[in-house]
Amino acid sequence: MRKYLIFLLTVATLSVSAQTYTGDTWASVKAGKSGSISLAYVETPSFVYKDKSGNLTGICVDIMDHFVDWVNTTKGVKLTTKFAGDGSSFRGMYDKTRASSGGVFGLGNITITDERKREVKFSSPIITNFAILITQPGVPTLAKLEDISKTFANLTAYAAKGTTNERRILELKQKYFADMKVVSTTTSQETLEKVFNDPNGFAYLDLAFYIEAVQLKKNVKRHPVGDKAAEQFGIIMPAASDWAPVMDEFFKANGGYTNSKEYKAMLVKHLGESGVKLLQASAK
Repeated sequence: MRKYLIFLLTVATLSVSAQTYTGDTWASVKAGKSGSISLAYVETPSFVYKDKSGNLTGICVDIMDHFVDWVNTTKGVKLTTKFAGDGSSFRGMYDKTRASSGGVFGLGNITITDERKREVKFSSPIITNFAILITQPGVPTLAKLEDISKTFANLTAYAAKGTTNERRILELKQKYFADMKVVSTTTSQETLEKVFNDPNGFAYLDLAFYIEAVQLKKNVKRHPVGDKAAEQFGIIMPAASDWAPVMDEFFKANGGYTNSKEYKAMLVKHLGESGVKLLQASAK
């Protein structure tokens, strides 16, 4: 019986450890002058994606590169990074980062919300997101949100489970379209593909996905009445992480990271000139 209990405890321990990532605490890096942090991620156009060589790049990746360079230069340490996970699921990235400890950071299109602030720590905002209501071009333009039950009467909504855009769809259903059919997906990319393949599909997606679709000349139509620009994205850390004050210092240094030429050039690099202009217009 005792051996059986030990076996169960071992299995449970392995199961929990398999669901988390590891990274050095700031205290240990500071004391030992070196260490490594883990970057969990969800693949997101412009924010975390693979370049032509198959290497991960994007706004979030560049920010973490800049952060590590700043830490090494100003704190006199040798900090390195490693990617964790396969990037396939927002929920997987978020939940595993939340359950981890030490130097673990979650990257992607992560909206800063009060609810999430009770579960994880956030960096300063890295960008103001612009969420867009999309369909295929054959769908009539939605004039008012109140008309959605008529204009989108025969359409199906798609939304990635656990995302802010899923919440937006459910709010539309509750307020204006009680009979709305909602199909859950695993990722935002899957949501986009569903709309590409379904003439009667619609979804809320972040600006980066819309920009990518336009650049690829996909059949996608924006319904401006549904535009949402009231949220900000951030990088997340486990609730007990001691890296948050270091992150705060980085974002405030030298007049503010998001005010720097380095940051602005990075946005153009990953969003393009047209994407940056659209982002700036939505924030006014």
